[in-house]
Amino acid sequence: MKNITVFAVLVIILFCTQHVPAQEQRAYAVSVRPLFGLVSGHAEELVYPAGDTKAPLLSELLWNMKPVFFYGVLLDFSQIRPIERWGFFSNISVKNGIPGPSGNHENRDWMSVENTNITHYSKHDNYTRELLLLDASAGFSFPHKKLLFKTYVNVSYMRFSFYGKDGQGTYARQQMDSFNNPVPGLFYPITSNPYVVPWEGKVISYSQDWLYVAPGISAGYYFFDKFFAELSFIASPLVFCVGLDEHKTTNVQYKDNMRGGILLEPGLRLSYTAGRWLGIFWDISWRFANGTRGASYNRSPIGTGAYIKEGEAGAGLSIMTTGFGLNVRL
Repeated sequence: MKNITVFAVLVIILFCTQHVPAQEQRAYAVSVRPLFGLVSGHAEELVYPAGDTKAPLLSELLWNMKPVFFYGVLLDFSQIRPIERWGFFSNISVKNGIPGPSGNHENRDWMSVENTNITHYSKHDNYTRELLLLDASAGFSFPHKKLLFKTYVNVSYMRFSFYGKDGQGTYARQQMDSFNNPVPGLFYPITSNPYVVPWEGKVISYSQDWLYVAPGISAGYYFFDKFFAELSFIASPLVFCVGLDEHKTTNVQYKDNMRGGILLEPGLRLSYTAGRWLGIFWDISWRFANGTRGASYNRSPIGTGAYIKEGEAGAGLSIMTTGFGLNVRL
């Protein structure tokens, strides 16, 4: 019996000594990264003039996110030791915002045919109902001493949804003709005895659905084998956006189908490897989209009837995303 016990122990030791190096020699692994952080910035809704107004915009609506907290997860498939040789990597992440108040919604109009002065301004409490960021990337990494370079393609879907509530509107008075009728397109300065209208309840709602495809590059450096700092940058004109605007007071719904422009996203990530299977990281990035525009359609009442084409609309985005999390390698 004693000999059998000693033999069993020797078998277990031999198995472990053979099994551990086999694990360590594994080139690739899957990592799970729980995410927590916040998004701060704004979404932009634009309406371009179709008539004789003088300003470059007819309307500008800003929807603030100041800030919106999020939680999420990232799944990563990559090399365990990317600094040793070139290799492939891919990842997918989802960030889900927590609904709540997020600053102000501002609405500006320029309806004058004789100057570029603002004619209408309103400000409301803004509430973010939805914030969803879904990203997928795949590419290759190339080491050089303690440097690690990456080239990849990123596909992103984003959804933002807001509503404006309460607040106040300030509106310039129209000029009158000799029969005391308002003259279309002629306004007194908004600072000269304007109409001031208080608002109560939900006034307006808006959503944006974005999709873009972008090439990206990054460069990182290993400090003392445990710390890693990485700078990244993506840029693309392959940008698509659908906007849906509902004006509660006039019962009109607007739908905008837009594309083009430019999307930019620089980023920074700092990470620390606490062990072979565990690490922590912090990252920050700025996502900026501008020049996306296309046809605008409307229908009334909200949710009924066919859309009628009316003018041209645009969309913009400027958000700073910062977060932290764990890196658990499976």
